[in-house]
Amino acid sequence: MSGKYPLLTPSEVEKILKRAGFSLKRTSGSHNQWEGIINGKRRLVTVDHLSRSSETLGRRLMNLMIRQSGLTKKEFYSYR
Repeated sequence: MSGKYPLLTPSEVEKILKRAGFSLKRTSGSHNQWEGIINGKRRLVTVDHLSRSSETLGRRLMNLMIRQSGLTKKEFYSYR
């Protein structure tokens, strides 16, 4: 996920979700849950908001959040 699809910080992921039409649904412990309607389906994306804001999320976690969003990787990063 380098170059075209770099790893992001939690705050960058949340900005992307907001631009994609997601809204903050709830906060539980150290996680925020974002809700959106993508292609007619309700989607929930969980983001760890208490991580260090300057620390990037791992590749596996990034892929999981993109999958949860219902967006393709290209669509997800287009909101950056």
